[in-house]
Amino acid sequence: MKKLRFPVMFAMIGSLVLTACATTAPVVEAPAATTAPVVSAGEEANSGGSAQSGKKLRIGLVLPDLSNLYIAGLRNGVQAEAEKTGDEVLVKGTSDATGQTNAVLAYIAAKVDVLIIDPIDGKGIISAIEAANNAKIPVITIQSDAAGGERAAWIAGREDLAGLYMGLAASDWCLGINPCKIGIIEGMKSDQSGVEEDKGFREHVAKFPNIKIVGASETQYDAAKALNLATNLLTANPDLNFLYAWWDPGGNAAVKAIEAKGKIGQVGVASQNGDCIALGHVLAGRQTQTAAFFPDAIGSIAVQTAHDIADGKPVSKFVEAPVLSVDLARATAWLAGTAEPPALVRADILRRLKEAKSGSCAVK
Repeated sequence: MKKLRFPVMFAMIGSLVLTACATTAPVVEAPAATTAPVVSAGEEANSGGSAQSGKKLRIGLVLPDLSNLYIAGLRNGVQAEAEKTGDEVLVKGTSDATGQTNAVLAYIAAKVDVLIIDPIDGKGIISAIEAANNAKIPVITIQSDAAGGERAAWIAGREDLAGLYMGLAASDWCLGINPCKIGIIEGMKSDQSGVEEDKGFREHVAKFPNIKIVGASETQYDAAKALNLATNLLTANPDLNFLYAWWDPGGNAAVKAIEAKGKIGQVGVASQNGDCIALGHVLAGRQTQTAAFFPDAIGSIAVQTAHDIADGKPVSKFVEAPVLSVDLARATAWLAGTAEPPALVRADILRRLKEAKSGSCAVK
């Protein structure tokens, strides 16, 4: 059995995130991982990428809407790793649960060698995964897991940890404000990853008697609906203090709504993914924080895992990918070289921050 190093790595990252830039907010320990076994992203990459049989795979990749920069990053990570090994990647991106199911079934009919899926509806995708099981096609889930069917592996960042990081940003913002009113821009409650993130956020802010959640609603991860919800929350609560969005495009919608109300700097914003647009808002002082995930790494590990499966090697049921909290103080220090991000994600987060600072964010 491999030595499991990632819990230690995350203790280090958690310590860095919670102690860099001292505040008067309470220090909160990162929650313990609830899934096992866990291996590090670095270990998994070393086990899968260097000693493969050389078999070229046909990969069916099913993702949510690719207009989300994070989701596009998952695709990019899969494609970049597949190019190294000569694999063919078939891609479908849709945030419609039925569309995802149909894509999986189409790839089964096309006799792909492996399916890599980020399910938008963990329950809705079960029948398609069971069809893949019957066809003896291995299934790897990334970011969000499914609620049933046999999955060979699940590769993801810890959503509860991301929720905690965003909760810390909110509780820090709310210091000295009583009551401190928070609105929540939800994605879809059928999305297991979003629910876990939201739980982590709510469990943390519930510890503060001055914090009051005044509104929350689903938007189906639709940016236009998120903008409408953010606007409505600000209108219904003129003294709203903070908006938390489940994903960065929702955070971007919150920033737009706050800007339209002339309240930039008066209402805090936290969201998840760490995409270029969110990082740009953080650097410009329009957004308080983003919880950065590393989709390229997740996509890369998924392809390496697919090759391990094809080679008959054992694979871990859960591979934990990095999550990093990014606010203005940390981002500025990292860019200036006066502090360094964790080594595992240093190159990636610095590249993203430089792109965000230059304003050269890709649309997809």
